[in-house]
Amino acid sequence: MNLLSSYRVQRGDTVSDIARQHGVSAEALMRANGMDASQADGRLGSGGRAGRDPDVLQVGERLVIPVATPGLERSHPVAAGDTLSGIARRWNVSLPALLAANPQFDASRLGAQPGTGAGRDPDQLQVGELLRLPGAHPVAAATPSAAASSATAPAGAFDLRHFTNPALGSRAGAAIVIGNAEGTRTPEGGTTDAFGGHTDPGNAARNQGSFSYQHAARSPADADRRQLQTLQRQLPAYEAAARQAGLNPADARLASAYLDLYNQSPSAARRFLAQLDSLRGQPLDAAHLAQLRFHSFVDAATGQRFQLPGGGQAGSGFVNIARDQLKRTPNESEVQAALRADQQRRTQAIETALSRQGLLPAATASAAEPAATPAPAAGGAVPRHLAIAQAELGVHEVRGARHEARVLQYHQATSLRARDDETSWCSSFVNWTMQQAGVRGTGSAAARSWLQWGRAVTQDAAHVRPGDVIVFPRGNNPAQGHVAIVAEVLDGGRVKVIGGNQSVRGEGYDGVTYAERTLSSALGVRRAP
Repeated sequence: MNLLSSYRVQRGDTVSDIARQHGVSAEALMRANGMDASQADGRLGSGGRAGRDPDVLQVGERLVIPVATPGLERSHPVAAGDTLSGIARRWNVSLPALLAANPQFDASRLGAQPGTGAGRDPDQLQVGELLRLPGAHPVAAATPSAAASSATAPAGAFDLRHFTNPALGSRAGAAIVIGNAEGTRTPEGGTTDAFGGHTDPGNAARNQGSFSYQHAARSPADADRRQLQTLQRQLPAYEAAARQAGLNPADARLASAYLDLYNQSPSAARRFLAQLDSLRGQPLDAAHLAQLRFHSFVDAATGQRFQLPGGGQAGSGFVNIARDQLKRTPNESEVQAALRADQQRRTQAIETALSRQGLLPAATASAAEPAATPAPAAGGAVPRHLAIAQAELGVHEVRGARHEARVLQYHQATSLRARDDETSWCSSFVNWTMQQAGVRGTGSAAARSWLQWGRAVTQDAAHVRPGDVIVFPRGNNPAQGHVAIVAEVLDGGRVKVIGGNQSVRGEGYDGVTYAERTLSSALGVRRAP
């Protein structure tokens, strides 16, 4: 763990007070000092457990302070009650990747009888030992023994049956890749809070599992198994249509685009197959696939959304999504803009997850890894990370004790990994949009961390352009700030920015909104080199 400072305990200090003073979560502080978070119950010394009681601090003792900077969490100190699977869930990494990062363990002994195998038993963790975290390393980099249970297909060509194997359940490649587009999984295979259950933004149904399954299921894992069975039944029709169009059905991007679209809208997926011939001779990249996905909802010939046999129009859920974003009834152009942004976002999320899972050919996989320069969206008009940010308009905090699941997902893009929607999340939002676009962010929850990112841009209308990251002061505290993305350069030295944790007009909470600011009030404008 990259530990940069320490603190000597004063009389009357508590873990939560110290964490608040240093801008870190109480849980991160407890982890860094070998404390057992489960004992944080306000009672002095509950006893009987191996980890330190965080309610018992000694005046004068020195605590290590973890700092929210890029690459902070490189290791995990084992606390009482920890398991490898629990640690993997906490850090949003796959269990095989965690085992691969810690070769001292014999992965084949996981869940086996004690005493078998040559290496250390991964079920026997020692309190206080440091486990290395794999970070952004793909599951495909796992050792052979760990990779046996991973989502990565066997060596050789992309295997569609393995990719959608119901027996693998939530470990299947399709569950991870489509789950990343749904916001329920991370590109590395971890789960987000939405995996356990959330409300669908389009039709308000109850979703659970990687695929946001909306039907009866005993658990998220059962939901994943059921949807994988459904997806496997679609493979013959997909393969036949791809071959008829002269395309390779074993292309990971093409197959994932179809399966994700089927998961989102079976009727749109059928129109996708009917139009596959339009991809003949075209590169099967994210831009062309996102365009075809969009035209599976919107007729390219008429510019209107397809009429459904039972009445209504394709993509009706996007009317609700656009209404939530705009806080008014949207016109047809605004509905289609929300629809296009969603297809671009999902396609890029698929690209990132395929790369992290090692499911793209070696020659092209690197293109989906975090890059120095933001790639443009389809048509080259809007930087991809800006289009992704715009698709998030309308996300906002939840009043009361509950927390907005989407904001918690944003937090997972930083080393702080806050678990509430009260912690300032402007930098989390910008990091998340960059991550989804395949661009390397700062990884820090601190807004001012962006002042060292990329290269400086002269703060005038002639030089600033959409997609630039802009940082403003917040109050008089030199450690605080607010970061957003430039959406439009206006007249009079003003810019329209999109950002998270910005005030929602007329409401007592913050959300993803547009705001107008003066360039002269900014601390700096940055652009990736």
